[in-house]
Amino acid sequence: MKQLITLFGFFLCTLSVSAQEGEATNQLDAEGKKHGVWEVFYENEDKQLRYRGEFDHGQPIGTFFYYYESGEKSSEVTHLSDGFADARFFHKNGTIMGEGKYKDQDKTGEWRFYDNHTVLSSVEPYSEGKLDGLVRVYHLNGQVAAEIPYVQGRKNGPFKEYNTDGKVRIEGTYADGTFDGEYKQYYDDGSKYMTGFYKAAVKDSIWKYYNDEGYIMYQELYDVGELIKRKFEEGYTPEKIKVELEESDIINEDQLIEEFMNGSPSRR
Repeated sequence: MKQLITLFGFFLCTLSVSAQEGEATNQLDAEGKKHGVWEVFYENEDKQLRYRGEFDHGQPIGTFFYYYESGEKSSEVTHLSDGFADARFFHKNGTIMGEGKYKDQDKTGEWRFYDNHTVLSSVEPYSEGKLDGLVRVYHLNGQVAAEIPYVQGRKNGPFKEYNTDGKVRIEGTYADGTFDGEYKQYYDDGSKYMTGFYKAAVKDSIWKYYNDEGYIMYQELYDVGELIKRKFEEGYTPEKIKVELEESDIINEDQLIEEFMNGSPSRR
């Protein structure tokens, strides 16, 4: 009798497993809403799985798994109550790329992003899907590379950019996404290289340029972007010094984030 009970239990377990393996997917309820387990595939030759997750009459529940077209897991999103969800994104090598929360499909709260060696690249605060607060970008050695303030998706307020040793490289102010107000740039040792003012993203008023000993090399006078006058101090000529600030002198936080997200060649 004991042997019969054991066999009967094994038979029930087998039926249960078979039922799960054969469960219907991609079903709609009477109102045409997604219900139950859904699997969506790429339209490629291998019909690679794009995502798998479960719906309860149109509402996603539990954890959804997403995949790159090449097959690696790209992200997983766990749906919680009240429209919140925890999300994690992955590089193709399996390391974490980013993590944070959604509220009604919009990013909310603090999000953290990493390069493909799991080194922290940036910390970004969100509100209703828009950057809102102080964004911090990091060098590969862990030092802060840039601090950029955002208000509802636009750069607003004082910002700073740093060298890998922690010294300030550039500081200034954003207003509605553009440079506006006092602007300063420094040599690697922390001494002043340049001071000036921006008005709605163009140079304005007096700009001063210093040598590494703190003496002024030359000055420029601008009127809302138009250079009115340039005065070189005694002993300095245009051939000896760099007259214009080159684009490469400015740290671009978007470029930094992209570099960190894709991994730095110097780390390989």
